Amino acid sequence: MSGPGARRPGTPGSGGSPRGAAAAARDAEVAAAVAAAHREHWGSVLAATAGLTRDLDLAEDCVQEAFVQALSAWREDGVPGSPGGWLATTARRRALDALRRGETLRRKLPLLVWDETAPSAETEGDAETQRDAPAEGDAARPARIADEERAVVRDEQLRLIFLAAHPALAPEARVALTLRLVGGLTTAQIAAAFLVGETAMAARLTRAKKRIVLSRIPCRVPGAGEIDARLVDVLDVVSVLLATGERAGGEDVLDAAMRILEVLAALRPRHPEVQGLLAQALLLKARAATRHDARGRPVALAQQDRGAWDRGLVERADALVIEALAGGGRGPYLLQGAIAAAVAVPARHEDVDWEEVVALYDALLGHWPTAIVRLGRIVALGEARGAAAALAQLETLGAELDEHRPFHVIRAELLGRIGAHEQAAEALRTALERRGPEGESALLRELVRGV
Repeated sequence: MSGPGARRPGTPGSGGSPRGAAAAARDAEVAAAVAAAHREHWGSVLAATAGLTRDLDLAEDCVQEAFVQALSAWREDGVPGSPGGWLATTARRRALDALRRGETLRRKLPLLVWDETAPSAETEGDAETQRDAPAEGDAARPARIADEERAVVRDEQLRLIFLAAHPALAPEARVALTLRLVGGLTTAQIAAAFLVGETAMAARLTRAKKRIVLSRIPCRVPGAGEIDARLVDVLDVVSVLLATGERAGGEDVLDAAMRILEVLAALRPRHPEVQGLLAQALLLKARAATRHDARGRPVALAQQDRGAWDRGLVERADALVIEALAGGGRGPYLLQGAIAAAVAVPARHEDVDWEEVVALYDALLGHWPTAIVRLGRIVALGEARGAAAALAQLETLGAELDEHRPFHVIRAELLGRIGAHEQAAEALRTALERRGPEGESALLRELVRGV
């Protein structure tokens, strides 16, 4: 079939021509650059824009529009030397246009409370514009100016991190809002990570934003006298992100948690709790390629291919834990990092010192005497002293963890190891009745059929 709009193979603009191939390659390069910029700069660009608008929803709209514009502009003009600066400048211009079109926004009360001692929106805009200067200009700058600009970006990110994790918000709202504002995840992605409907998650995010505005929660980096207390709030949120990303296979969630922890590590170098949680994140990232199979089903730690782990990340995590322990740290997040490192560092699963892991769990129970921590200790105990010893302690947690799917999965595995196969199958069926990721459910169905 032919017509006025039809192209013959090999004509300019067709997919098979050199020109078409070059255009496709350019589109792929731009898409990759925009995706990378979204991962690296969403939080700082949103914070800078929110500082101008004092309105989170308007700021989000402007930043999203800036990313959409980047897809077309970067195809025509090339990827800028400073993608973050380009995006911040573009979002800022869109925000200014929106404010000029709707002067009532300036008079709308209440608005987001921004830290008045922090750099102004005008100053931030200037810094972002400078970061968008040509590459040769960047190379000629004194190192001090570059350091100052990096500090501005870090502070922009920190404002949103501490805002989203504010203790005045409900715990589930803190986690969701952190993923949205800092991680840049869509509402659909967040809903999937927490196994709730998109409409319900959208309502949760909306309520959290309204609470921030109506309660006049300030968007600021805590002062020196309160930083450690507020840091705990953020670490609690990031810990939930790591657990969620690990269980659901949500790499987007894990990446968002990693970015937050790297920013916190720059804010508080050698803080043992930050180092411990960062070590956990690094070890999860190191195992990313082996934690799930090609069909999205979880792979048990003992069956994961340790040769495929990123040993560079494992070694960095181990070094963080060793340094923090040597410095006297003994907090819960450092102990969790030490547990994760003790399990991950040996080249073979059989070489793990499980008695050491049990001892670390005993120390962790001194901070968090919870059923979940006791469950982790029981798993280690089963590796160190056998399934029978672990089962005897596991049964005491049944009332507290009956709705917790991993409890029943662990129980089934231990029962199978002592030869109680019918009871193991019943435990697997119970686990299937509890809520969990679909990949995990698929694996459980296969295991039930195989018992």
